[in-house]
Parts: sequence; C-alpha cells; structure tokens
Amino acid sequence: MPDSLEDTSTISLRICLEGHANALALNKDNTQIAVAGRSLLKVYSIDNDGFTESCNMRGGKNQNLSYSSNDVAWSTLDSNLLATAATNGVVSVWDLSKFGRQKQLLVYNEHERTAHTVTFHSSEPNILISGSQDGTIKCFDIRSDKSVNTYFSNSESVRDVKFSPHTQNIFSAVSENGTVQLWDMRKWDKSMVQFTAHYGPVYTCDWHPTRNWLATGSRDKQIKVWNMDGRPGLEHTIHTIAGVGRVKWRPERTYHIASCALVVDYSVHVWDIRRPYIPFASFNEHTNVTTGIAWQGSDSHCLLSTSKDSTIYKHAFKDATRPALKANAQGAGLGRFGDISFANKIKEYAPKASGVSNTKSSSFIRRKANVAGSVQFHLDHSKMYKFALNDSFLQFSGYPLSESEAKPRQEHESFIGCARELIINGKKLSELCEHNAEVSKKYGKHNASTLWNFIKLFYGSNHFEPPFEHRSSFSNQKNPMNSRRATQVASDWPQQRNDLGQDLNGNTPETANEISVANADDDPLGGSGVEHPPTSSVILSETHIIHEITFDNFELLRNGFIYVGPTECAKALAFPALHHDVQAARPQLDLKASDHEKSPPPHVPTVLKVSHVPSIPMWEPHKFVGDALMLMNDVGDVQTALIVLISLGEARKLLPIEDTLVEHWFHTYVDQLHRYELWNEACEVINRSWLRSVQQLNQHSTAMHLNCGECGRPMGGKVGWYCDKCKSMQSAKCCVCGLIVRGVYAWCQGCSHGGHIEHLQKYFAKHSKCPKCGHLCAYS
Repeated sequence: MPDSLEDTSTISLRICLEGHANALALNKDNTQIAVAGRSLLKVYSIDNDGFTESCNMRGGKNQNLSYSSNDVAWSTLDSNLLATAATNGVVSVWDLSKFGRQKQLLVYNEHERTAHTVTFHSSEPNILISGSQDGTIKCFDIRSDKSVNTYFSNSESVRDVKFSPHTQNIFSAVSENGTVQLWDMRKWDKSMVQFTAHYGPVYTCDWHPTRNWLATGSRDKQIKVWNMDGRPGLEHTIHTIAGVGRVKWRPERTYHIASCALVVDYSVHVWDIRRPYIPFASFNEHTNVTTGIAWQGSDSHCLLSTSKDSTIYKHAFKDATRPALKANAQGAGLGRFGDISFANKIKEYAPKASGVSNTKSSSFIRRKANVAGSVQFHLDHSKMYKFALNDSFLQFSGYPLSESEAKPRQEHESFIGCARELIINGKKLSELCEHNAEVSKKYGKHNASTLWNFIKLFYGSNHFEPPFEHRSSFSNQKNPMNSRRATQVASDWPQQRNDLGQDLNGNTPETANEISVANADDDPLGGSGVEHPPTSSVILSETHIIHEITFDNFELLRNGFIYVGPTECAKALAFPALHHDVQAARPQLDLKASDHEKSPPPHVPTVLKVSHVPSIPMWEPHKFVGDALMLMNDVGDVQTALIVLISLGEARKLLPIEDTLVEHWFHTYVDQLHRYELWNEACEVINRSWLRSVQQLNQHSTAMHLNCGECGRPMGGKVGWYCDKCKSMQSAKCCVCGLIVRGVYAWCQGCSHGGHIEHLQKYFAKHSKCPKCGHLCAYS
C-alpha cells in the first residue's frame, strides 16, 4: 500500500508530569503499549484516536528502586507477562492478570550494577535475558527464582541484547567497548563470535526480520548493518548527526530502518540503507530526546515513540517530512589532501517508445518526478567531479617563493609536516621559537614564522614568575655587544613627584614634561631620580625595535598586527614608536661664566626638555599576541595558534584568551590530527594540555579485557598472562612457535590465541584458520 494512501493520523498523549519514559514495548497483538521510566511504569491501550491508560504499576506508597526502570520488554507469546530492568540492577517480571503488589511476580537481584536491557525469547515463553553495567548477561527462567546461566562479556558494560529471529538459541550482545558478540545460550563459557563494530560505545542492536542482518548503533554517530552469514561482514553504514540510542527495522521494507539519537537530535528518522546520508523520512513532533521507538506489528505505516518530553506519539507515515525534498541537489567538499569534490544531480531522460521526429529536442523526453514516499528514493543519481591544485598555483598567484620552496606544497602537506616537526617542549622558549620559525618557513607558513619571531622577542628573553608582572622595558637588559638607550615617557607615569631636586646645572627643573634619555648599560635610572613606568607596561624604543625585531617580510605587519589575509599587504609599518618634535625644544640657559672652566661630573646624563609630548599610550604586547593567535585561528591555522599557546607554558596566563576558546582549539586540532592518523602527535598535544576535559580524551575505554586461550575464562590480570582458573601460562606462548612471547604480542579476540606478530603474519599469509584450535581468525 503506498504511504500516501494510509488513513491513520498522528496522535499523541502526555503520559507523566513527574518524569519521562526511558523505553516502550508492544504486546504480541499490538493493541497495548508499556512505557517505563524512573518514575513511571504504565500500560496503555492503543485506540484509533488516542491512548487509554489501562494499568499503573507504580501506584502505591511502598515503592523502591526496583520500580525505576531503564528498559521494558513484553513477552512475545503471553500478553500478561512484562519484564523490566531497573537502575539498581534488579530484573522484575510482572503479571498483568494479578492485582495490586502481586503484579510483581518475580524479582531477580543478581546484577551488581545497573541493568540496561532485558528481552524475552522469541519462541520460549519462560526464558528472558538481561544485560548490565557489570559486564555480565544473565539468563532467567521464570519458573525458577534464580538465574539459569551467566555469560561474561569481558567488557565494561553490556548495553543491549537481542535474540536472533533466524536461529533459536542465538542472541547478540553489544558493549561499551565497541564490540559485538554472538552467544549460544547452551554454551555459557565462551561467545561464538566477537568483533569490533564501532570506535565508540555501542548502545543498541536489532535483527532484520527476514535477512540475517544485524544493525548496530553507536556513539560514533553511525548505524552499521552486518551480514552475519559466516564471518561477519559490513554491508552498509549510515552516518547520523548524533550518537545513536535506538534502532528498529521497518516491517515489510527490506532496506528501511528507524533510529533516534541520544542527544542533540529530537527527531525519529527512517533511513534507506542504500542512500545512507539523508533520511528517507523524519518525524519531528518531539521536543526533547527520543528514548524509545517501535513499529506497530507488521504495519509499516505506524511508528510509536516516547521521549524525555513525557509524551508518547503514534506517528502516521503520511505525516512524515521528507528531508530529501528540501536538500540542495549540489554539494562540495574539501578533502584531506587538498582536493575539492563537487557533485550535482543528474537530470534523467528516457528515449521515446516509438515514432521519429525531425526535431532534435523530441528524441528524448524527461521522466516524471517520483512522488514523495516512493520506493525509488534510493535511485537518485548525481555526477561527481574532483579538482586538485595545480602545481603552479602558488607561482601563478604571485606569492614569493625561495629556492627551497620552488616545489609548492599543498595545504595538507604543510599541516602534516608542521605537526611532525614543530616542538612544544624540551628546549628553552627562545630556542623553541627559533626552531618552530624555521619549520614554519620551510613549509611556506611565513605568517606563522613571523609570529614565532615575535614570541621569541616578547617572551624568550624574559623570565615570568607569579604574579606574572610585565617587564618595564625590554631595553633594560645588559648587552655588552650592543649598547641601546631606553626611552621613557614621563608624562605617562601616574603622578610626577613635585620634588625632583635640582638638575645637573644647579637649576630647578621646570614643570614641563621631560623625556630623560640615559645610558641603559651605565645607569638605568639615568641619575635623575625619575620613577620608572608601571610594571604593567612595556616601552620599546625605535632603536630597540630596529635592532631586536627581525622580519622575513615587513609587509606582513599592519597597524601593529601580523596580517595573514589573502590580499596584498600594506607596505607601511605602523608599529608603536616614540617621535620627538626637536624643533619645539626650548633653548637651554647658558652656563655661568664661572662654570665654563669646570670639568663636568662623571656619568652626566643628557636632559632634553621639550614643551609638548604627544600622548602615546603604553603598548600592551600580551593583548597583541592574543589577538594574533585568534586571528590565526580565524583564518584556519588553529595548528599555529595552539602550538604557540602550549609552548608559552605558564606565560600563557598573560594572554587575554578564554579557556572555552582554548578548549575548542584543542578539540579541533586533535580531531585534525586523528583525520591524518597522526596518533603520536595527537597524544602529545593531549598530554601537554592543562584543561581537564582535554586530558580525559586519552582516558576513555582504556581497559583491555582478555580471555584465557585454554579455558576461555576472563583473565584476572594480576600476574601477566597467568590464568587463575586453569592455573596455566599457555596464553603467553606463541601458537605458531610455542615459545613465550617477549615483545609485541598479537592475538585473536575470538579464540584468544596469539603469538609473535611476525610469526602470525607469515602463517596467515598462507592459512586462514587458527593453528591451535582451527578458529577462523580475523587479523588486519
């Protein structure tokens, strides 16, 4: 039946004012829906025009944590049996045919931590299994008050379990370490199949109703479809915009699957796995994160969902939005190697069935557009073009290149080269800046090279200690090779002292502004007794700027900032400097005749008196450097901005840059390094971070769970490869040569046998099965 002909309409109901539902389940007749959450457990009847509450199992005063549910499951064979998984690890079985507190038929308190999921067997009415945060899977028979079997997943947490509809005794389990396991209920000691499906925690899985496919959803924002015939193989991958919380295959549609997100995205999407980058249909009614979804039996036109907005919806497929109809038919993308891809939609034409025409335009007719909801959704075609930078691009653009840069580098080459050669510790800051400036220049990043030279000047020769006060002048340093004079502006001091004493000639100094120029090597105070400028400012003389600052290209400076824009730079150098109006200086009074014959006292400083000094603000280098780093980030060079910040060490506290922005730089740069598979460089950057949220990037899923190759039990991990169960060290030996492995050890996650990596490479180049147990091992 076409979607547009469906007569049902979307209906909703607000179910709880005190909390929200975490999961929902349908009975075998698809006439009732159970919703469970931390503060509710209710059953509703599904009507054509709404929902009617039929049972409330949280009604009563004596409630405990076993009523606070993470998941709910309805028996596929008995409409009176429900099971819930609680936050305190309790698995409860409910009988709706009973009254009051007797509805809670059984309570299994065997999980040590939170129970995440529970499900009934598809053909055995008394069997159910549960998965928990403690890493175990429990199998219960409701005719017994204890669990029948316990399966150890060797992971931190089991997030979802599902029975296979194709094989009676097989069930799947997904874990937070990204692995998928297949278990035979009759073999509790070891899983049949185990493989890594995702790079992040896997939260959900679902079996295809007609094909032996298993769909998994993860926090890595992907839904993957695995062919479980023989060795697991990846069939399809769907890319979503957020971590996936639930997936459900659509009945009577082989290639359609529904999903909802854990965060950010409130919609329920239905995907066609053959066109995985845009949803086939979307339901956007919820105003908070969707927590549970289910198709109403074999009806592919009705989807039920519940959300953190405390509502349940019965969605009619005819009311779904079609994102593909609003999508732009053209697209462009920038590749990691500097290439650009462009795609546009192909207009399809079909030849006429009969007839010949003399006009050129009549030889083809345009196909009619497919209506919304058509099963031909996946047949849209587009044409892809790929563009790469021409080798002569940089020379053509007029950018100056040195002889060593005659061969232009693409942007990804510069990024990789700088990531590998830039250093962030191990040397003095001045040496580090000098090295990084050369590396940046080597890879054509002249703006970054100039910035490193500035950092060397500002911070490389000064020692910063708490409270990180600024130096009064960089020219006050002793330098026997170059005697420079520091220029101090007395008019910018807080308040001049009224009593300055007499000048060198015995005259009282005038109240006009004075600029005292003294030899910095001989007497930093100049003998005048004038106070230094405040320590929160830095004054640079023209002589200091000319001798200290070296630029590869003066055109990179504009108004005191390093300019890294795409257009031609201004030639004027607008750096803060001190200029004196010498013509405005008043003539000095002539010395007395009696003083002409006297020798001047030693170390006489020269006093230049002027009538007017222009108001020149104190230049703040830390704000300048902070603005330069933010400008680097704005033009796309977050690499230079972050490496400079890390290299500064404690001096970074002087820069007016917020921690939230720095955290964003860390995440962006680490993500770029991961894209280029620069794992060591990314780890070094993370380790040098001073932000806790960045430091924790290397602390997720670091535990490695191992099984003994002899008995298949989990390894205790107390004494290397020693197994506490079988009292054996056989797992430490190479399954090819039989010797204990000293060095790099590789093993199969399925059978737990391994050995020297060189021996395994040679062996599996000619064989496919394990040399010890015959398992079909999978080595990359």
